[in-house]
Amino acid sequence: MSTFQQLLEEKRSLVNKRIDDLLSSGFEQSEANELVKYTFRTGGKRLRPILVLLACDTVGGKSDHALDAAAAIEFVHAASLIFDDLIDKHRLRRSLPTTQHAFADDKAISAGLFLASKGVQILSEYKEPRITRLVGWGLVDLSKGEILDTLTELAIDIEHYLNIADLKTGSLFSAAAGIGGVLGGANPHDVNSLYNYGRAVGIAFQIKDDILDKDADPVRQERVNLVVMHYLDEASRRERVSNLLENTEKSDNPQIAELYEKALQFALKKSREHVEKAKAELKELRDRSRSKLLEDFADYSLERSF
Repeated sequence: MSTFQQLLEEKRSLVNKRIDDLLSSGFEQSEANELVKYTFRTGGKRLRPILVLLACDTVGGKSDHALDAAAAIEFVHAASLIFDDLIDKHRLRRSLPTTQHAFADDKAISAGLFLASKGVQILSEYKEPRITRLVGWGLVDLSKGEILDTLTELAIDIEHYLNIADLKTGSLFSAAAGIGGVLGGANPHDVNSLYNYGRAVGIAFQIKDDILDKDADPVRQERVNLVVMHYLDEASRRERVSNLLENTEKSDNPQIAELYEKALQFALKKSREHVEKAKAELKELRDRSRSKLLEDFADYSLERSF
């Protein structure tokens, strides 16, 4: 395991412990506590809260001060996953039943509302207007992205896809990086650079998710996915029917396999472009001496295998 991966594990452990502490009380009924904690028990990379801590470290702050904010960002993200699963009618997430299937739709909705509200409450307790604005922008953009995603057909143009990825995924990554910068004492110029960095990393992360999802349940590929979108753009109508509707194995048809490989390479190229865009934003920081961690984080968004 690399030094950076070890750092990620250490930060993830800190975040998980703080999440558990913040959700350990507040309900008299044990079922309620179990409900709001359930989504965190299905695992997760915790990259958004880790980004809060790394951004804070990068500008010379103490990440302990940002730990509650990191947990709050993950609460908001967890809420978005609950609502996403409800909209898409997913039965599984990370091989475990989604919240609505482990409990019920109404209970999942209430858990999502609670987690989003709890995240905003925790962030408001820092009494820093810039943090309030950043999370507000993040929530509005995330919601816009969800609306566009539900209205969008699978075969869309790349610009529209990137817009959805920017809104749905880049929004919380940018909020996380910006909030980390604010809590680390960064000046407005550096907070803006970190915000833009997070936006680009988020898009790179989403594209890599699409690549890693290439062998997922076909039901999950009915929504916008850059790899499948590019494949459909290149494939003939006959190939679309045989591969997507009849669920033909790609290995059974060399031409289909070749088209799919081209789609994967296209997606990798796009993800790499956004990693480089993110790194370019770090060059705008007034003190770049500590930016290596965020450079490694950007690389990780592309190089990860899960």
